Amino acid sequence: MIEGTEVLIVDDSPDILDVLGEFLRLHGCLVHEARTGKEALKILSEEKVEAVIADVKLPDTNGISLLEGIKSLDPTIPVIMITGYFEPNLIVDSMRKGASDFILKPIEFERLILALFRAKRERELLLEKMRIQDFLDDKKKILFLNRELQEKIKEISLMYQISEKFNTIKLEEDIFEKVLEVVGEIFEGRSCAYYVVDSKEKKIVPFKTRGTREIWRSITVPEATLDDLLSKKRHMEMENLFFVPVVIKGECVGFIGMEGKRKNGKLEEGELLLLKTIAEKSSVHIENRMLYESLFQNIIQTLKSLVISINRRDAYTSGHCERVTKNSVRVGEILGVSDYEKNILKVTGSVHDVGKIGIPDAILLKPGRLTEEEYRIMKNHSVYGEEIISRFEILANEAKIVKHHHERFDGRGYPDGLLSDEIPLCSRIIAVCDAYDAMVTERPYRRALSREEALSEIKRCRGTQFDPQVVDAFMEMMDEC
Repeated sequence: MIEGTEVLIVDDSPDILDVLGEFLRLHGCLVHEARTGKEALKILSEEKVEAVIADVKLPDTNGISLLEGIKSLDPTIPVIMITGYFEPNLIVDSMRKGASDFILKPIEFERLILALFRAKRERELLLEKMRIQDFLDDKKKILFLNRELQEKIKEISLMYQISEKFNTIKLEEDIFEKVLEVVGEIFEGRSCAYYVVDSKEKKIVPFKTRGTREIWRSITVPEATLDDLLSKKRHMEMENLFFVPVVIKGECVGFIGMEGKRKNGKLEEGELLLLKTIAEKSSVHIENRMLYESLFQNIIQTLKSLVISINRRDAYTSGHCERVTKNSVRVGEILGVSDYEKNILKVTGSVHDVGKIGIPDAILLKPGRLTEEEYRIMKNHSVYGEEIISRFEILANEAKIVKHHHERFDGRGYPDGLLSDEIPLCSRIIAVCDAYDAMVTERPYRRALSREEALSEIKRCRGTQFDPQVVDAFMEMMDEC
């Protein structure tokens, strides 16, 4: 794939130079090494370098300045930037000034190979364009080269399209379904699937599928073939299907499988490169989603610990959040909310009273009714809850739900007096479930209402305190009990 490529590595770290140099030489590359920008430009002026891998921080210059110098010397030389820190502005600036790719340390060698392969094709495209200009008198050659050029432009455009599609994936979307959606769009609706590995049974098992072909089933893979795939990250062809591994930190976490062309069942080299590019992008997003979910769960456990501490202060609220969460999710299902909104209900239902941690015991645990001033202080718990949760940036939406779960449909609630649809739907759902559970719970200053009394009160407040549609869904849920 990159054999014979003449590569210049620019990095002030001897270890990086040694590791990358040895790796590229094993893949048949001719390697030059430089530790400064000045030394790199000298080598470029003397050698026929076809690609540059450069660190963004060098002793005598920075990566952007070196990039500009390389492009000034020879605009056809592709430059792959490497760095140990994720800096979005630096990435954007590098790409604008002609960088072919941007890779974070520690470097994943599979990604580096793909990046070099793409860089090599980019250089070939530019050189091809120059050759076309040199042979303007040969119309046949022009036509032939133009077709070749159009194919390569199409390939590069598709790579850009792949990157754009992955960059627009939203947090609430199923990452595996989006991966298959990208495959389907790039390859014009061909059937595809995401597979996971069953090492014990020596099979790859479909986890998500797209298309109507009956062939999407578990496929037995010879042990030697599976081991080879997992260790060397190659692709596999089987039963008119093509599989490429999705690799995270050197470990295969699954495969993207796709049918070959409908006419001959084959997969061209350019198509295989596109499929590997999708697999590479998938691995980044899947890893990010895994890290996000892990962080998310840790944050939720922290917030639940705060709720537990509240329950220990106020024994009468023990179990309240669990019941509110269960009822809220069911009401959401009846209303047909999205999976994303159901997840929000699961989170906010369990921590909607976390702000009570900021209410003084004298008020929170008072056995009698609250005075007007005490009630004013108690109402601050929804704002306190938002302040606590919003400190975690990934819970920005959940923080708003917690803040507004005491708003009223008629605009007379707190803290902001929102009206009707101004109140987030999840807040409106929690408001009904929270009020019902509070009414049927025994308190020191009042007896618990019966189920019938509480439901009657919920109906009475339909359209004033509570959203009518949410009340109707709540009543439907209670009829099921």
